[in-house]
Amino acid sequence: MPYILWMIALSFLSLGTLVALLRFHRIIPEKNIFEPITILKPLKGVDSGLAENIESFFQLDYPKFEILFTVADLRDPSISIVRDLQSRYPKVNSRLFIGEEKFGHNPKVNNLAGAYDFASFDLLLISDSNVRARKNYLCELAAEWKPGVGVITAVVAGIEPEGLGGWLESIYLNTFYTRGLNLAFATGNPCVVGKSMLFRKSVAESFGGIRALGSYLAEDYVIGENIRKLGLKIVLMKRPIEQFIGKYSFQEFWKRHIRWGRIRKAHAPLPFLIEPLSMAMVNSLLGAITIHHFFSVPFASCFLSQLGLCFLADAILCAELSDLRWQMPIAWLTRELLALPLWLATGSGSSIDWRGNSFQLHRGGRITKGGKKWNEEISFGELLPLPTK
Repeated sequence: MPYILWMIALSFLSLGTLVALLRFHRIIPEKNIFEPITILKPLKGVDSGLAENIESFFQLDYPKFEILFTVADLRDPSISIVRDLQSRYPKVNSRLFIGEEKFGHNPKVNNLAGAYDFASFDLLLISDSNVRARKNYLCELAAEWKPGVGVITAVVAGIEPEGLGGWLESIYLNTFYTRGLNLAFATGNPCVVGKSMLFRKSVAESFGGIRALGSYLAEDYVIGENIRKLGLKIVLMKRPIEQFIGKYSFQEFWKRHIRWGRIRKAHAPLPFLIEPLSMAMVNSLLGAITIHHFFSVPFASCFLSQLGLCFLADAILCAELSDLRWQMPIAWLTRELLALPLWLATGSGSSIDWRGNSFQLHRGGRITKGGKKWNEEISFGELLPLPTK
């Protein structure tokens, strides 16, 4: 039994790394016709690097696009950042929407709903606030759009981490999630990551549009499943998008990955059950047991050599997606020591704490409200519409 489990663990490590590297080095096709794109960007609060993240979207090199910013609360401090950038980039077609429609429990969906209605173009890109875009980001997306495609998503590369929580976040994104997403697509089980989702509004309307997602926590996964049911393809960009991490506390890291893990458990319980096989400590232990049994090699030597192999594979991906600094080995070992306790904590419950709201997550990804009450309701409105180009 340990031999079989070790083979599965080795396959995830080796194949996941290889598939990811091959994808990142594929040539992106050129495209001469660019369809206009509406970018929907939900904001809440001011996280590390927010101004630079948003500014990167004002600097995009693309023939025709618009940016619709959405903020739920008139007192949100991100509003002043958006206003400042709008005044500095008056030629970029951008609008700021303040307020939300409370037709579901997902605060991100509630925040997006109003701006979604005002989109000028059929092709929509939902992009989170911590994404930092390359100037040719939209061109790369457009190059992947072909007949039969329903949504384009991307691997997320964690860049510029600070502090223990930031480094742990970066390593998880650049190793575990990168391998998992690439293997999911390679095995015919694609899923959508909400950091970057390009799809048609007209297609989304066939399953109720964005408002149909309000009762789910993972609206990105549900968008993907609905689009698959329509017979359209989910495509993974060849190049990853960059998520600016900055400084995270350890508590922020832990709560975020409890949430993400419980989402995975709700939507895909079997893959979640075998996730420990992706952990370096578990992989190394299984390898040491197997090699020691068949070849009588000292157990400690087998364990350390297998652990070194796992570190090497992760270091290669981290170097590809971000950069290697002296903190990486320390953070990597800390992450591996925490991986199993984090998985056990994730599996022990179904409650979610997200952006000041508490939810109960149910099988299939639906959520019910629990704990803290909604904030004071703010009627939906629109501020600072700037003229188009």
